[in-house]
Amino acid sequence: MRNRRVPPPQDIWEAETATLQRLEAGLPIEDILAGFRVSISSIMDRVVELASVSGVPERQVVEITGLLWKLGDAFSARAAAAYRAHGLELALAERRRRDAWLLDLLAGNLLAAQVEQGAITYHLSVESEYHAFRTSAHPAHALDILRTRIAGGRGAPEVMILPWEGRLVGLVQGVLDEVSGGIVALGPPRSLVEVSQSFDVAGDVLAAAEGHVDGGVVTIESLGWRMAVSRMPTTIDALRARYLTPLESSGALKELIPEALRAYLAHGRNIPRAAESLYVHVNTLRYRLARFEELTGRSLESTDTIVELSLVLY
Repeated sequence: MRNRRVPPPQDIWEAETATLQRLEAGLPIEDILAGFRVSISSIMDRVVELASVSGVPERQVVEITGLLWKLGDAFSARAAAAYRAHGLELALAERRRRDAWLLDLLAGNLLAAQVEQGAITYHLSVESEYHAFRTSAHPAHALDILRTRIAGGRGAPEVMILPWEGRLVGLVQGVLDEVSGGIVALGPPRSLVEVSQSFDVAGDVLAAAEGHVDGGVVTIESLGWRMAVSRMPTTIDALRARYLTPLESSGALKELIPEALRAYLAHGRNIPRAAESLYVHVNTLRYRLARFEELTGRSLESTDTIVELSLVLY
């Protein structure tokens, strides 16, 4: 009052200290601010009383009470800022606890009692089954978009998602709708206690899909025999030596023969349709397929050849 200056909110540390103490004691912010207004009002009444006794001019009394009102506003602003920061800290701490629980759940690191307690806390059902999932890796902004599509593009009522090592992981109840913007590898349905098994399978599904699937929801059922590729590296190496290494000596056909084989298999071994997809004459395609048989000594009429060739080309 002597300086005729009200300190800015950031200088009134007492407002923050008092607010945090009362929040920790369980008082709502409305009561904290109301209590301060009562305090300021009492101080103001006492100032007016002392000013009257001391003969302070009325003009100065009005100025002093105006300063006190401004002090009240500054205190309220600092208290409100402290309340917002406190709420954010609580929310972040709760999110960290939730994320840690979900990661431990997916990794199979929780006891049954911990799973049940988390289910109660996060409104999940111990009796229901959930699909664990993993997504392909993306930059942070693309993950945010993919996260929104996973959470909003399904009819299931419950989903938990978190970023992990550049990907999204989580669990969902029910079947995901088609999702664009990345690969979402979905494990089979399991109870919460056993959902780590679903998460392991989702990892296998993702490994089999990456590099071959552009995007969308993929499962064991949708990949079929392709799931075997990531689990049999030694066999694939042997098949590569049998079917692809002999093509190294074919000159310009080295790249064209595998392209022809992929089209041939992708179109159900229908030569006219495969040729059309490659924009080549049917006889050109037949020639490239024949050269494959000559170089490898394998017949495209053989079931073994078709199965093994499908694996190695995938």
